[in-house]
Amino acid sequence: MPRCAPDRYWVSRVRHRLLVSLLGICLVIQGCSTTRGLKRPASGGGQPAADRFGALDSQQQSLMNASCYGGLPVDTAEAIGSTELITRQGYVLEHSSVDKIPLWVCESVAADQLGGHLARSNRFKADPDLKGPRAYPKDYVGSGYDRGHQAPAGNQTVDPDLKDQTFYMSNMAPQRPSLNRGIWKRLEDKTSDWVFRYGHAYEWTGPIRCEPKQLPPVTSEGACERRTIGEHAVAVPVYFYKIIVVQDQSVWKAIAFVLPNTDFKRPYRLESYITSIDWIEEHTGVEFMPKISVREQRELKAAVSPMWP
Repeated sequence: MPRCAPDRYWVSRVRHRLLVSLLGICLVIQGCSTTRGLKRPASGGGQPAADRFGALDSQQQSLMNASCYGGLPVDTAEAIGSTELITRQGYVLEHSSVDKIPLWVCESVAADQLGGHLARSNRFKADPDLKGPRAYPKDYVGSGYDRGHQAPAGNQTVDPDLKDQTFYMSNMAPQRPSLNRGIWKRLEDKTSDWVFRYGHAYEWTGPIRCEPKQLPPVTSEGACERRTIGEHAVAVPVYFYKIIVVQDQSVWKAIAFVLPNTDFKRPYRLESYITSIDWIEEHTGVEFMPKISVREQRELKAAVSPMWP
């Protein structure tokens, strides 16, 4: 388990969902082919995608199916505020209009898309497909935080359009420089190793806004206290998570990490931050892979993965 997690994960999934619904935990973690953002008003969580964003068209559904194994993540928290769904060939994300960062980003990453030689452009831009409030590159200037990719630019090394789209600010969240350029980069590289080993991986990445030991940390408005940067009040997460799912022949395997948004020094010990997917769901109010079977959920989510190293 990560240093931020309890020694044993013992809360049942039924109790988890009930607690999240009752207490309204607000953890607003919030390609060449792209569709404009679908806006969801502030409302309760736990709704199917069609209820949250309206009916998806065939292109949006296809992009979602390609990137989000087991279905679009479901927000089980009540007080998450207005969000928008962005579907692209390179990634799919749900963006928080309140915090101006994604709740989650999901990707489908194949080995052949990692073998190119495209250099980083570093052309950060506000996302033109968002309809509501959003972050701008200048919000991070002088803040002490990097513009931290959630879907890594390194996952797009062949198609320049897909790589450029990873630099939209909807795909960013404030990360401490030594996290972003150090151990988080090490985690991205390790994830690429698994992609090469297994030929393909599904990835989910996003922020955790609240201190896990304080959960449910609700204010009188039922929301986490927010630290922000910039003119547009971009929320600063306390932790970041990454979930990786692979298929080893006929067996599905998963591993998950939670890292604090703080300064890191070498040596980096990623194994110290491995946790279960259940633990991340408990502390984000997001259910991943909601359409897989109960047996698959138990096998992939409940235990800390043996995939390491």
